Amino acid sequence: MRVVLISMNDIGKYALEALAPAVEVSALFTVRERGKHFMDVTDFTEAAGRHNVPIVKVGNINEPAAAELLAALQPDYCFTLGWKQIVKEHILAIPRLGWIGGHPAYLLLRGEQPNPAVLCAPGNEPLQYAIRGGYRATGMTLFWVQTKIDAGEIFTRGKVALDEHETAYSLLQKMGRLTGELLRANLPALQAGTPPRLPQEPGHMQPFMKPLHADDNRIDPAAPVEETYRLIRSCVYPYPNAFLEFHGQRIYLEHARLEGGVFTELRARAGGSPWGEKG
Repeated sequence: MRVVLISMNDIGKYALEALAPAVEVSALFTVRERGKHFMDVTDFTEAAGRHNVPIVKVGNINEPAAAELLAALQPDYCFTLGWKQIVKEHILAIPRLGWIGGHPAYLLLRGEQPNPAVLCAPGNEPLQYAIRGGYRATGMTLFWVQTKIDAGEIFTRGKVALDEHETAYSLLQKMGRLTGELLRANLPALQAGTPPRLPQEPGHMQPFMKPLHADDNRIDPAAPVEETYRLIRSCVYPYPNAFLEFHGQRIYLEHARLEGGVFTELRARAGGSPWGEKG
C-alpha cells in the first residue's frame, strides 16, 4: 500500500512513525514556510530522514505543481494529519482509494448527543479552543475528507483528557500520540480493504470554531484570572503568545502557572516575535 502524508505540525511526526513501518510512505508534503498560518511549522528533516521518506515543500497543496507531483506518486491513500489548508476537489480525486484527514476534536457519530465537557465542534484551531473553552476532554477524529470542512464519514476517533495546566504544546503532543495509536490500530482494516466509514452527526451540536487572529490573543486585565490563565496556556509555542500592551510596548506571556487563584510562575518578554520558546 502506497501512501502520501501531508502535514505541517508535530502530529505529522507521530503519524509518520506509525505509517512508515507498515506501509510505503512515498513522500511527506509540508509547507515551505509559516507564511500566514497561525501556528508555527514543524521541521520534518530528521524524522523523514530516518525513514528515507522524501520531503516535498509546497506553498499550497492545491497549486498545480503540487498536484502534478502528488499525482505522479500514484498513492493509494493520502493523509492530511496536522494540516491547515482546505484540500480542493481535484486534489481529493488523486489517491486511488481515498483521502483521510484528521480533526483534533471528538466529532460525533450520527445520533450521538454531545457531552458539554468534551469539544466536538468542527472548524479552526481546535487545540486553542479546547483550552480556552475550559473543556475537560477533546479528541482526535480521522475522517474521509470531502470538500466541506470536517464533514466526511468517520474512519476512527479517540478521546484526550485535558488537565488544569494543559498548554497548546502539551495538548499537541497528546494529539500526536493518539493519532499514532489510531493509525496503528486501524491500518490493518485499510490494508484489508475494509476500512470503517461511519456517518457523522449532520447537525453539529457545538458552534463552528472560527479562525483566530492576533488580537484574539490580547489579555484583558479586567478578565477573571482563570480566563486569563486559559488564554496564556492556549498561546504557548507553536502558537503566537498571549500579550498585553504596556506604554506602547507589547509584552508577551510565554509561560504561566496558576495555583490557588494566584500566579506562582510567569515568564514574559518585551517585544520581538509573537512566537516564543518551544515547550
